[in-house]
Amino acid sequence: MDIEETKKAIRKNLKDSTLSLVVLNVGDGDAIIVRFPFKYGKKACAVVDCYNAEKTIAALKALGTETIPLICATHPHYDHTKGLLKVIKWCIQEGIHIDQFWDSGFRHVSKTHYDLIQFLRDNPSINMIYPTSGYETVINRVKVLVLSPSIMLKNRYDTFGTNINNASIVLKLEYPPKDIAPYYLTTKKVSGEVLAEEERLKQYSIILGGDAQFDAWSRITEEFPELQKTANRGQMIDTHVIEHRPLRCQVLKVPHHMSKHGISLEVIETLNPRYSIASCSNQSKHGFPHELTVLAIEDIRKKKKDNGMRFTGHRNSEKRSGTIMALFRENARRPLVYGLGESFSKPAPFPELV
Repeated sequence: MDIEETKKAIRKNLKDSTLSLVVLNVGDGDAIIVRFPFKYGKKACAVVDCYNAEKTIAALKALGTETIPLICATHPHYDHTKGLLKVIKWCIQEGIHIDQFWDSGFRHVSKTHYDLIQFLRDNPSINMIYPTSGYETVINRVKVLVLSPSIMLKNRYDTFGTNINNASIVLKLEYPPKDIAPYYLTTKKVSGEVLAEEERLKQYSIILGGDAQFDAWSRITEEFPELQKTANRGQMIDTHVIEHRPLRCQVLKVPHHMSKHGISLEVIETLNPRYSIASCSNQSKHGFPHELTVLAIEDIRKKKKDNGMRFTGHRNSEKRSGTIMALFRENARRPLVYGLGESFSKPAPFPELV
């Protein structure tokens, strides 16, 4: 569909109760905005990494942002942190409250990162958090769960060393959170089977992979293991138990711009995303997206008409989506994913929302 049809579709489906993921087209870098459901209080958006401050600020304005509960620097690489300080200063100037800033804690010799952390230390109204796997919070009925860095990786920051990409904060968003049983079921209906059926299609999950590489994903799959049914009677697992797959997701923001080092076929099979979004340049000097990762994602989607891959930029002009906006509508079965089609040098052409 053309851009006007896309805008019309976004306006139609973007309700106050909709969770939105915006992956800005900034070339070989990351700039992500999470627009939370607006049912409770002010219009809230989180920022996860920022390579291009001007484009991120323009998007925050277009989305009508009134408060920012969370800014996350997944790791200190320049293509993820270049614009964060400017965004923070803009928020302060505009009176937009920033509640928390999440940092991996990786000590990086970089003036960009040093200036960012020093500014935050001089502004104690913004809470500094250094999360590890298992840390979670709930923002406007969206659970934000940290999958990485593992405490084992974090303990190596000052000892045996950790690759800076493996220091990435990896986030899983769940909407709505499933941490309590549905109160609306009668006592006669409250059973494991009924609860599972009631909730089965009512939760979205998104994984934002930062630049995490193989070492980080090996820890993630170890710390968030699957529980699967089995017909093998020699195994002490109840064959009637409901499968537990904590890493399954509808949308994966592919780590490390879909490089060959970011994620393996085995992990992609575990995540099994319906849509995979990669942030790349049209003419990436690093060769992103890499053919091996593209083939891995194609392999898990080979029986589907649409392989689900979306690229902000790509060497092939037919595969360039520009800024990507994914909408997760309350109680709907599938997300809606749109490409806004602009180049990395132009602001994203959002529909009129405010």
